[in-house]
Amino acid sequence: MAVFSVRRWLIAPLALGLLCSVLMGRGAIASDPAELFSLFQPVQVSVNDSFISPLVELFGEVSVGRGVFVAGNTVVRADPETQICIGHETNLQDNILFLALHDSPTPAAPCGQISASTGERNSIAHQAIVKNSQIGNFTFVGFHAQLNNVVLEDGAFVLHGARLENVRIKRDRIVPIGAIITTQAEADALPLKTEANTEFQNEVLEVNEEFAEHYPELYESEGFAAVSGVSAAPTTSWNPTPVFPTLGDGVRLAEFVRIIGDVRLGSNSTVGERTSIRADEGAPIVIGDNAAIEDRVTFHALKGTSITIGSDLNTSDNIVFHGPLEVGNGLTIEDDAILFRSTVGDNVTIGSRAIVVGVTLTDGTVVPADSMITTQAQADALGKS
Repeated sequence: MAVFSVRRWLIAPLALGLLCSVLMGRGAIASDPAELFSLFQPVQVSVNDSFISPLVELFGEVSVGRGVFVAGNTVVRADPETQICIGHETNLQDNILFLALHDSPTPAAPCGQISASTGERNSIAHQAIVKNSQIGNFTFVGFHAQLNNVVLEDGAFVLHGARLENVRIKRDRIVPIGAIITTQAEADALPLKTEANTEFQNEVLEVNEEFAEHYPELYESEGFAAVSGVSAAPTTSWNPTPVFPTLGDGVRLAEFVRIIGDVRLGSNSTVGERTSIRADEGAPIVIGDNAAIEDRVTFHALKGTSITIGSDLNTSDNIVFHGPLEVGNGLTIEDDAILFRSTVGDNVTIGSRAIVVGVTLTDGTVVPADSMITTQAQADALGKS
């Protein structure tokens, strides 16, 4: 596999700033700049026909294939004496942790004795956590899924919120939403995925292959500002006329926020650190006035869909909002929740780690913490505030 290898230690821009503060001030003896060693020569954004967002936190021995797309605020960390390999045409979406840890068990893999790796044509979705695992070819890992010392054979399909540890998932098997698989017997009993699952995988790959091609073009033509902060999306087959985001009066953005494309964010809203609002695929993403959005929240939508959220949105951290999605006013949603393919009324509350997929929640519905709501019967049985 032709890959580009980063064989040096890199640290996030914030950490570099803190390092410079220690070296150059706050009681330290100032150093001659000629004696300092740069950790960022050259900066790698567009490399090996791939795109690595400048907001990615990258550390250690990391190798990437061709046509790879790594979205903003993802962490790709290889401890010393470990390796990470990301195969051709694979995408790592926003706010993922992709880790090779030196002190944890790991399956044998060509990437290295202790490693985290993928084969070719894989999709790792928003907020997933992958530790010391070997991922084959043409797999899908859903929102907030967690893999620890896992082998995914070719074609495996892991749905949102699933947790896998110390197991091998066989070829073309599907792991249901929210499943906890910690024994090989549980893994061996999983059903085969459907043709619809395969079609979905191909659709996601096609979109992200265009991102790997066109985000570097955007970077090369318009520079760093166009692939960080607030910017238009790249030109793609479904987005021939990119739109710049619209921010209302009094909007406040924290560090490393990423807002892309046809986003319409209401007045007097706040957005926390490393949150991503990406209207580069489905659009628009509309969020009403007085939104209070915390850290590492992701808003994204499938091609041909959108997100509309009313006023007074109140979020905690590390949440996935994914379109198609329509939400009324006054939503409160807590840490680590998932909200996808749903219609939500006014004044709804969704608890921590809840998974809400493919349902309608009427006005005043309360979804308890750790709930999994994936059928309308489950949604209709919920209490009201």
